[in-house]
Amino acid sequence: MPKAQKSSASSGTRKKNARKAASTAPPPEIPVIPKQKKQKGQKKEPRKKVYIPPSRPAPPQPDPLDTLGLAHQLSPELVIILRSLGKKDPVTKGRALEELQSKWIDETSKKGDESVECDALVTMLPVWFHRVPVFFTHPVRRIRLLAAALHFSYLRIPAVWDAATFFLRETATSEQIETLMGTWCMLAHDIDRQVSLQGQKSWSSVTTSSGAGGQRLVNSETLASIMEFLQRTVLDPSGVYLNLNPAAPVAAPAPGIKKPSGRYVPASSREEPESNKADEESDLDRNSRLRFGALSAFRWLLDARLASDMTSLDDLSGILSNPLFWTSFYCGTSAPWIPDPDIQSLGHGQPQVRQATWALLSVLLQRCKGAIEAFIPVLSVAILRSAWIETDAGVRNALLQPVLIFLKEFPNAWILETAYDPDKAEDGDDSDSESEHREIKDYSDRNGKSSEAYREFLQFLELGCAGSPVDGYPTVLVVLSTIPSFVIATSSRTEMPLDDFFTSFWAAIDGRALSSLERKVPSASFLSSLLECLAFFLRRLLSGSQDHGVLSGSFSDGVEQSSTHLRKVADELVRSQFTRIWEELKARRLRTDENDAGKLIAGSLLSLHRMNVDLFKTAWDSISSAIFSQEDKSLSLTPTVLRVFMDTFEINNLPGELTRTLLSIYVQETVEKCETVLACSAASAGISKNISAVITLMETFGSQLFHHPDFAVRMDNMFIHHAFHILQASPQAISAFMSFRNDEDRCLELWHVLLIALSQQIDALPSLLDVIHADTCPKYLQPEDDELDGVMEHLFLEVLNGDMQTSRVDLVKRVIQAQSFFLSENGQDILFQTLVSSLSSIVDGILYTANMPFTGLATVMDFTHIMLNNKNCNSDSSVSLLSNVFIVGYLLPVMFPALESPTADVARGVWVLWVSKGDTGIQNILGGIVKERLKDLVQDCSAYTRPEDILTVIKHKPQCINITPLTDVFPTREGLDIMIDSLPSDPPDSSLALIESIIPPTSEFENSTIPGLPFDSRGYSLYIRITSALLAYLGDNRSVAKENMWVLRHILILGQYANDLLTVPETPSGVFGSDVLQSELRRLLAKVHQLSTYLLSTGDDSLHSQVVNACTANRTTTSSDALVSFVVDVVNDARREDTVRDTLVLRSVLKHLFASASKADSDQWLSLARRLEKIAPQTTLAILASITEFAPEPPRMNRYRNEIASDILGVPASRANTAGVVLLRRLAAAAPDSDSDVVFLPQQRAVNVVKTCQAWVVSDEDIDEEVESMITLLFIHLAPILQNVAGSHWEFIFDMIENNLENCSFAESASLATLGRSLRLILTIQDLVITNKQLRASWDGRKESILVLVKNLVSTKLDNTDRSEPRSLCRELALAVIQELPDALVDEKTLPEMCHLLTDPSYEVQRMGYNLLHKAARKRTEHFVIESAVDTEDSISAELPAELLAILQSSLILAEELHDSEAEFEIDSSERHKISGYLLAWMVMFDLFIEASIKVRAKYFNQMRSLDIIGNFFIPNIFDILGLFSGKKNEFKLDIWAVDDFFIDHFEPESALGLRLLAAHLYHRALLTVPALIRTWISDCSDRQLLSRVVDYTASYFSPGIIRAELQQVRQADPSSELHSTENLTIKVSPSAGEVTASYNVDDQVLELSLRMPNDWPLHRLDIRDTKMVGVSEDRWRAWVLGIQQIVWQQNGRIVDGLTVFTKNVTLHFAGQVECAICYSIISVMDSSLPQKPCKTCKNRFHASCLYKWFKSSHSSSCPLCRSDIL
Repeated sequence: MPKAQKSSASSGTRKKNARKAASTAPPPEIPVIPKQKKQKGQKKEPRKKVYIPPSRPAPPQPDPLDTLGLAHQLSPELVIILRSLGKKDPVTKGRALEELQSKWIDETSKKGDESVECDALVTMLPVWFHRVPVFFTHPVRRIRLLAAALHFSYLRIPAVWDAATFFLRETATSEQIETLMGTWCMLAHDIDRQVSLQGQKSWSSVTTSSGAGGQRLVNSETLASIMEFLQRTVLDPSGVYLNLNPAAPVAAPAPGIKKPSGRYVPASSREEPESNKADEESDLDRNSRLRFGALSAFRWLLDARLASDMTSLDDLSGILSNPLFWTSFYCGTSAPWIPDPDIQSLGHGQPQVRQATWALLSVLLQRCKGAIEAFIPVLSVAILRSAWIETDAGVRNALLQPVLIFLKEFPNAWILETAYDPDKAEDGDDSDSESEHREIKDYSDRNGKSSEAYREFLQFLELGCAGSPVDGYPTVLVVLSTIPSFVIATSSRTEMPLDDFFTSFWAAIDGRALSSLERKVPSASFLSSLLECLAFFLRRLLSGSQDHGVLSGSFSDGVEQSSTHLRKVADELVRSQFTRIWEELKARRLRTDENDAGKLIAGSLLSLHRMNVDLFKTAWDSISSAIFSQEDKSLSLTPTVLRVFMDTFEINNLPGELTRTLLSIYVQETVEKCETVLACSAASAGISKNISAVITLMETFGSQLFHHPDFAVRMDNMFIHHAFHILQASPQAISAFMSFRNDEDRCLELWHVLLIALSQQIDALPSLLDVIHADTCPKYLQPEDDELDGVMEHLFLEVLNGDMQTSRVDLVKRVIQAQSFFLSENGQDILFQTLVSSLSSIVDGILYTANMPFTGLATVMDFTHIMLNNKNCNSDSSVSLLSNVFIVGYLLPVMFPALESPTADVARGVWVLWVSKGDTGIQNILGGIVKERLKDLVQDCSAYTRPEDILTVIKHKPQCINITPLTDVFPTREGLDIMIDSLPSDPPDSSLALIESIIPPTSEFENSTIPGLPFDSRGYSLYIRITSALLAYLGDNRSVAKENMWVLRHILILGQYANDLLTVPETPSGVFGSDVLQSELRRLLAKVHQLSTYLLSTGDDSLHSQVVNACTANRTTTSSDALVSFVVDVVNDARREDTVRDTLVLRSVLKHLFASASKADSDQWLSLARRLEKIAPQTTLAILASITEFAPEPPRMNRYRNEIASDILGVPASRANTAGVVLLRRLAAAAPDSDSDVVFLPQQRAVNVVKTCQAWVVSDEDIDEEVESMITLLFIHLAPILQNVAGSHWEFIFDMIENNLENCSFAESASLATLGRSLRLILTIQDLVITNKQLRASWDGRKESILVLVKNLVSTKLDNTDRSEPRSLCRELALAVIQELPDALVDEKTLPEMCHLLTDPSYEVQRMGYNLLHKAARKRTEHFVIESAVDTEDSISAELPAELLAILQSSLILAEELHDSEAEFEIDSSERHKISGYLLAWMVMFDLFIEASIKVRAKYFNQMRSLDIIGNFFIPNIFDILGLFSGKKNEFKLDIWAVDDFFIDHFEPESALGLRLLAAHLYHRALLTVPALIRTWISDCSDRQLLSRVVDYTASYFSPGIIRAELQQVRQADPSSELHSTENLTIKVSPSAGEVTASYNVDDQVLELSLRMPNDWPLHRLDIRDTKMVGVSEDRWRAWVLGIQQIVWQQNGRIVDGLTVFTKNVTLHFAGQVECAICYSIISVMDSSLPQKPCKTCKNRFHASCLYKWFKSSHSSSCPLCRSDIL
């Protein structure tokens, strides 16, 4: 009877299934096909396929929440969480686990076991144990990680732990324990590292703990259950997963839809979203994860069994003997030891599973070696058929150790693998050891069947150990030692088994399997393994054993091989392998390190020498023949290997002797080849190759080669006779010869030969430099004579001149770096002197030439650095060079920040290195030279170096030098005094007297300019250059300034000169050039003010008395206070020369000192002034003016003023120009401030003074203009005193004013002082007449004539518009006089006459001028409105002033800082006033449209449109100021500013903010006044980005305000307008929608029109909607709408204007008025007139404007309808 088919399951599995079958209904029977026993010699029949019905899926397990009634015992919140745990969605599961952890378990840990939460957790334990296996094996990693953490913290609760222990021991079924503990164990060994660590926490606690009674929770029964679960998981992971997650019942398919046509359409299936499919785990990945966990748990299980003294594996024999289980080793699809090819191997596509299986095998071999002997047959085939074909690198690393251990412990594995029959193994039960030995014996006797594992092993070698050569090759010999020889012989593919083996071994080289980035280590492993295998096989062949004789090939059974044959085979094997090894090394296919290769070959040769001398000789002959057979690709291979042989072999034995002989032959042949190619002048390639061989010999064996006399002589002759050829071919040869030839004479001889050759062929010099810079040449090499001096001098000059390429520059640098080798001492000195001269020339050129390039500086500095490293510190030439090095390193980087930093770094490095090397004497000399050089630069105006740059250098404290600026760089005090005495002391312009009253008349001035005075690059004279540098230095070092107060006098003089030039810039200055910047002058003035304020504010209370006492005694002070000494010196200097300059310095000093003076102090100064009246009148004026302006009123000042007034009364007219003017100046200087309470003079004395002046003027004497000017100044102070005194003196004052106004002008600077004083007098009188009736009566009689004179002065346009502070001050005074100009004096011509005020450099003049022009503009528009209203022939031309248009038609130059709101506004003042004046001119332009009629407005508009002034000038300039051309980021934000109003009185043109706000206001006014011109520019703009920015900008900041203004104007229209007076009209305004609706009621019918403004109004058109059109024809309605659009859109009308015209049209239409036959409107859109021009023929009426337009366009005067002549 045939044997029943046996199941593939293990015995344990079969027993478990039997137990289950006993308790449940028997499953459906599976038909079993009996298998016929195969007869001997009968072929194997193919397996018949049998249908096996799928197993019924396990039914879903009931939920304990329902079956145990826990849903009613637990809180609803917890029940919801537990229900969510059973959901399929992983997100829901994850949230439920998180809530369970945070809201229940964590709370329980805080509250303790007595809490309600703890009771609930104990109660829900069955539910958790029911759910947790699913979580432990869930495909989502996050779920497994959360479940592992929750499980650990859950079981840590003592009450829960007790309940869990009870459940596992008493309550749980075997199936529950198996599932729970199995998945729990797999969780602890999860494939994910974090999940595994978290799971091990809870698993270790349960495996190490004991329950009640001391029993372990995990006992042998539990281990058996776990093992059953793990077995099932490994063999059927899908079934286990399906059992844990039973499929939900399949719902019945939805019925299809039957269409009317009769065709049946099935219902569409509901597919899961693609995102869910992408997140799902594939079946292959899931099986891999579960198998990995099971196999890893299997390892733990073995350890647990051993800990429980369970050493037997009988209960595991079912799975360990199952071939299917061991397919976990195999990476292929189907394992060869499984007969059914349809069964897929468990390790296919799952490298983690294979790696875990190999780890399991390692544990079995280490812990259970004796217990697995029963499974060796199946393990042998599984291991050997899987190990050599593994494709994964990680798995390969894991399998090597267990494979080697297995082969070592079970050497018969190769035989068992060969004898293994899958069919036989499947048919029989577990094989015993007897059958195993029988099979081995049978196979040994058969010797016919080949081993597939061995062939796979050869393939493993062919692939370079399957891609792991470093780890694989060391194991080859171990594996090979376990393979029986007959297995190798029978499995060979050729007759020679060893040839087959080594062919496979070399296939890794032939197939480039070892090709990688790092090939040396794999190649070394390959060579080492090859030589070991060769020695192994040689020992087997020479062992004499018949078993190993089969390796020789061509044998038959029972015939013993002869020893001769074996030695022959061994000899041939050695010859072939050593020849192949050397060939591969020479061809560089075997990339082993040459030293390593030599050591390996030497070791193998020694092994052969010990094994068999004949084999050693064979190997040596093979290597020798291979060395000389062909040329090496690597010249160093043979010398290196021979050197290793020399070091390895002993001298006295055979290998050592053969090595020396071979080396001698190789050296002689190599040198002979080199001599031959040099003698025949072969190609350079041949020479280089043979010389390289000689170099390699020398580098390998060193100076030992030259110990042989013949070799040394041959090498000397060859190198000396062919020196230049060798140098050209290989400079390394010269370097090697110099290094290893220890003969100074021969080396010097060779060196001189080379230098002589190079002097003729300098192009070869780089080659010799390579030799020198190799640092192998002896230091004694030097030229014999000046072989290269001339050549190098010529090259050096060309390099310094910049005429050479970079390669030549580098060449010269290299020569100089090693100049002692090439140049004589004289040649070195010549090159150094050339360098000194070149550096001096370059530095002087940079310092004294504008825009001098730095060409050659970097090169010269590089050479300086190189040469100075070889020079002596004490040489004079070195010291002279270093001063220029200091300039380059420290000064030039400050002067030119663009200078390349490497050049400066090199210079500083040279300076520091050299100065630190020198002694104290050299340092002092060098420091003196540098200081003198810096001093010359400071005092040389021709130098482009600024003194401030030198101070910056000193401030940074250069190393190794200490510079004190005041003593080392600047001139002495005496030198500065001499310098200032040579400069002009008078002011440059007499108009300065208007600002400073102590300045004398023009007749006393001297020439303020000095011809030929040099200026530096900034326009500074020498004195200004030095004092500005002193100012900069003392400003940063105020303590030094306090110690040297004498410098302050020169600082104040500097400020005086700068202030004079700023005040009257058009007047040439004697100390500044014409190109000096005003910003520099302002900066100097600010620094002077800061320093002087600091130095002069530190005096004590006794300072004034000390100074006055010293000055009165005319002696120097003995005070130790530096400030007292300084003030005394200032007073003495002023008294000695009595110049305007010195007295102004004194006035500046007294201004600070008098701030803290008392009346007693000022009285002392008054006494001093009276003492100086005769000897120093100018000094007296300075003191008096300072007292009255800055000091408290001294007690004796009143008397002093009266004395002066009395003296004036006694001066006759003949002395008025001399003594009189002096007294007048003195009295004016003593006059108190007009706002003070001090009485200037008694009233009567004041009258007498005026009468005296009147007598002078009316006399016959010729009174100078200076006297009249001083009289006018005095009258300013006397007018308040005389205001209540009637008499002729007022007429005299008015006459003086008119006379001055007639004789003065703004163009003459000499008359500005008189003009300004006259205007101030007028302003004083205007203030007085406000409260004085009597004086007002006198003033009214002369007022108009005086104002006319002032107006004429203001109206006069100057050709010279240069800035002058006195002139601007006069204009400001004049404008202040005529601010309230009577209307009679303002007419239509006033605006064009005074437009030039907007171009004045003074902002105040522009501001005040605008106020006057605003009034003039309205007056001009009023004139045109009146004239055009009465003009019937259209002869009035309302044109814009040409003078205003000239200002508007200009382009502005803006500073970049204007577009940065955070930057300081830096632009020259000459340009700044143009910007403000230009913007104010546009304000005047838009003022002209105020209250203009439609006709006048239209003429203004047409003129602006014809000139295109908006598009060409307004928009470019305004948008540029607002930053719209610079991108959206730079546009000026107006969020916090209102643009609809602007107050000129608060306008600040000096700031960028003020200009931009005014520009925004102007754009707002343009949108209101001439929107049509703005829209024209919008339509013509081709830049879409700019257009978008403009529209957005307008809509954001301007349109909302304009729309509000339009709606407000409609809402608050004039009560007398048609919008209010029309009875049936209703106006509705919607501010939110920006809409106006006009409704007209006609017989209970409503005619309605709506106008909506867009968000960016007025850039885009109105939306006009005819909501209701009643009683009007469509043509007439369209004409009315067109009229509104024309008024608003084309004629710049407002919304209220359009509605007014519409209202008139509607009213007159229903009143019977006939419309114009041309425009179909009743009201003309041009002038709001009615159609009054009739045609006599057709009786139609027309608007005059429409008819005029028709005549002009048709070129006839006929009626447009009947064509009859109207005129």
